Amino acid sequence: MNNKCRPNPALRPGKSYMMQILVGTAVVVIAIGIVATMAKSGKSKNDRAEALRKLQEIGVALTGYLNDTNGEFPLEDATGKDNWLNAAKPEAESVWYNALPKQMGASPVSELGNDPAPRFYQKSYPLFLSGADYPPSKKEGRPYFAFGFNSSLQVKGEDGSERAASLAGIQHKDRTVAFLERGVKKAEETTKLQGGFDGGPKANAKNFAPRYNGKGHILFVDGHVESFRFEDITDAMGQAANGQNNVYWTGDPDKRPN
Repeated sequence: MNNKCRPNPALRPGKSYMMQILVGTAVVVIAIGIVATMAKSGKSKNDRAEALRKLQEIGVALTGYLNDTNGEFPLEDATGKDNWLNAAKPEAESVWYNALPKQMGASPVSELGNDPAPRFYQKSYPLFLSGADYPPSKKEGRPYFAFGFNSSLQVKGEDGSERAASLAGIQHKDRTVAFLERGVKKAEETTKLQGGFDGGPKANAKNFAPRYNGKGHILFVDGHVESFRFEDITDAMGQAANGQNNVYWTGDPDKRPN
């Protein structure tokens, strides 16, 4: 009998061979997962560093602005809807997103031109955050802010109208919130207690967005920045807890607790 056509049993792929293939495949999958995790972690660290740096720069700009205005803060928002048109009106000149970029040597939102979105939504612009989850289908129509001016600082005049806060009225300058990272869309919310993630230029504790491993940044009136968890600065209802962890939201907590 001719034995040439019979397969050599030693050359057949046995269980050991198949196991080697499975193990090798698993190693490759694990390695890809590790690389992806490292890349994500690296991006998170870079985004966090960028947010810290940009808030610190806003802090320097705020200090310069306060020096120029004898301690009067910029306004928190323009009149009407938060869109490019209202941001460019003359009465919006003293709103923070126009006033502070000038202090930083950058164009205010009001002067970004007829097609402002491409200039606003780029990493080099001081009010843009790479770590924020901007709404891709909506960002052309208006500016979405990943930083928000503390809405509890602005005060009411004798006639009931909103007016800019004064530095002289801030009791705890090193512990009173000036700006905070705020949510730009609902998908960024991590707890049901959060809300108002709409990218508006003003913000409160409920809008706080901890984007980096459960923490986000807060800029204080004196210009320094710290990181907090959402629960560090809010009560059981998700509202600002004045004085909790030595963080204050109003200029005079005794006269205006919240």
